[in-house]
Amino acid sequence: MTSVVALVQARMGSTRFPGKMLAPFQGRPLLEWVLTRLRRARSLDRVVLATSQFERDDPLAKLAENLGVAVFRGSEYDVLGRFAAAAQAFEATTVVRICADNPLVAPEACDLAVDSFLRERPDYAFNHIPRLGNQWPDGLGVEVLDAGLLRRQAETTADPRHREHVTAWIWDQPERWRILAVPCPEEWRDPEGRVRLDVDRPEDLAALDAAFPGLTPESGIDGILDGWRRRTL
Repeated sequence: MTSVVALVQARMGSTRFPGKMLAPFQGRPLLEWVLTRLRRARSLDRVVLATSQFERDDPLAKLAENLGVAVFRGSEYDVLGRFAAAAQAFEATTVVRICADNPLVAPEACDLAVDSFLRERPDYAFNHIPRLGNQWPDGLGVEVLDAGLLRRQAETTADPRHREHVTAWIWDQPERWRILAVPCPEEWRDPEGRVRLDVDRPEDLAALDAAFPGLTPESGIDGILDGWRRRTL
């Protein structure tokens, strides 16, 4: 039986933007946007916040629990180990990875990625970044992989970079895997790579806040891209 579990990677200890996950975006904490939007994806059996065991991440766990989202806590620095353990704890067969610095992650994009993965059965599928010609706007999508491959990574690599960046092991040896760049529907394509919706620094969040007045967690991709285009006119 297939169990599709979304694991949302979040922590308070960002060096470039400390406390980022609780920073307000359109009046709501950044993490709340991510969790609320993902819960609208029909392809997911469960959404789980995968955060660290440090006390400073207690508010993130509390926020998720208040939203009815399950929480898994593990190592802050061994993110790969945290993900593999979370996948096992929630009996996932398919893992959907989301970094919580993408507040506008779209349930429509998530569903397209999961559906494509389950239909075509690659080793790994993605639409969170514009890569391999997929023309997706940056920050709307997700990564999808088999839970067995995630476990294999965790058991195989000791490279600190691979332990910190969950799918780097796959990208560092692409010839070994069947990687699916999920095609972007024509109306959402960003062929020139101008759209950037992730939040790394305070100025990124300020720019998004100014670009999308009145946006809500229920807003769809069309509304998000229309807002971005108005911002850049």
